[in-house]
Amino acid sequence: MSDLEILLHVDEWGVKPKNDLEVLKYKGQERSTVDWENIDENTWLDFNKWKEQLKVKESTPDWKLKLKESQYSELVGRVIQCLNACRKYSKSGGSTAQYTSEIHEGDEISTGMHSYAWVFLRDGSIMRISPRTSISFLEVNLSEEKVFFLARLNHGHVYFEQRKIGKFPMVNKPETDMGMYPLLEKKANRSYFARKEYQDLTPKQRLLYTLEQNPGHVSQYLELNRSLERGKSAFLKRSTEFFIFTANATFLMQNPIFHLFHETSGETYVKLNESIDHLNLTDTRTTAGEVYFRGYNNKSFQKLPTQKWLTVDPEGLSIEDLENSELVRPVEYFVKRIPSIHLARERFLEKNSPFMFMESLDEKPLANLHGLRLWNNGKEELELRKKYLFERIRRVETTNLRSIKKVFKNSRQRGFTRDFYTEALSRTLMALKNLNNYNSQVVKETTETEYYLWILNNAEDFMPAYFR
Repeated sequence: MSDLEILLHVDEWGVKPKNDLEVLKYKGQERSTVDWENIDENTWLDFNKWKEQLKVKESTPDWKLKLKESQYSELVGRVIQCLNACRKYSKSGGSTAQYTSEIHEGDEISTGMHSYAWVFLRDGSIMRISPRTSISFLEVNLSEEKVFFLARLNHGHVYFEQRKIGKFPMVNKPETDMGMYPLLEKKANRSYFARKEYQDLTPKQRLLYTLEQNPGHVSQYLELNRSLERGKSAFLKRSTEFFIFTANATFLMQNPIFHLFHETSGETYVKLNESIDHLNLTDTRTTAGEVYFRGYNNKSFQKLPTQKWLTVDPEGLSIEDLENSELVRPVEYFVKRIPSIHLARERFLEKNSPFMFMESLDEKPLANLHGLRLWNNGKEELELRKKYLFERIRRVETTNLRSIKKVFKNSRQRGFTRDFYTEALSRTLMALKNLNNYNSQVVKETTETEYYLWILNNAEDFMPAYFR
């Protein structure tokens, strides 16, 4: 008997076969539409309720399609690396966020006072989540021409960087976020390339190689540039749209690189950039941004200038230049030179988003192999979705803002403090101090197994406590 026939042991029993349309099977999705873990047996066995549900299903030919899509949470991205205690909160509860942890729609990532994280997103973008930060990843929607993300910055600071096409020069300088190294993605580390360079040399050449200031940087940048060239025509066809909001502002960013900070019941700071430091950009996609304000009937918005720190007032009614931008500029240093993070992003992209290298997308393989729904450009689904989100978020967050003001009316505003970069700064300075010590030098002479053990020995702070 086929699945379309009326079977008493499946969850759609009693529905006429002619109304049961073909349903796409998403990767990792359960076959049944019944939430067995949370089911109420009284409701489930209630004959009258079954009759009501049956009537609705028979009048809605695509009921199963709509139900399965509403129950399914698409994979938004993965954690590249997290320092110390990072948490992920999802429907099933809280868990530790660590290397390769999945981030699905609806998940919240939260960092503590002494922790921060780098995150990979499905389109190849990366995000740095600073200490004392909480961000909720709400949606990822993919069409032939666009990847659309929806997120809420609950509080704290994040840096977002779209995967830009271009070429990096061989910058003979240390990396700037060295507090995050070594990466558990072992083939992305500069030390991995230093090993390869060193082991290809003669004994006499090895003696001179020990004098190198930043060993491995040449082959690392060469590999990064090769990776950026791969499938670039397909990448240039698809833009990235990042819809991110706080309690007092909504931002719609196109192909962006940006910093965003928000304090509960306080101001929101934003800076939109067009390019990445040192990258010789050949990307033809235009960077733009808009900010939308609060108020039930306030549909006003303003375009964001680039290369300038701006602040939205706590009421969410206006935006202006940030007077004392020196306070927030230290966080810009950590993303100036991050080739290891960029290479880790490329490795994650190959494993998790090979569809991004395809010139055209097919609905069934995209669902079956990658767990994503292909949005239809002809029906302008994404534009209709954005229109709905603008209206709903403005109204909901206007109400939230009023409630927050009452709850936190006596709280002291701290603004952007050193807490958002002190841990990374101290670890980076320590790493620079030890850049040429014995532990850093000996890694060049290790075998593949010894190199892996070296990473585990030096990456204790990036693994959960139960694994140490």
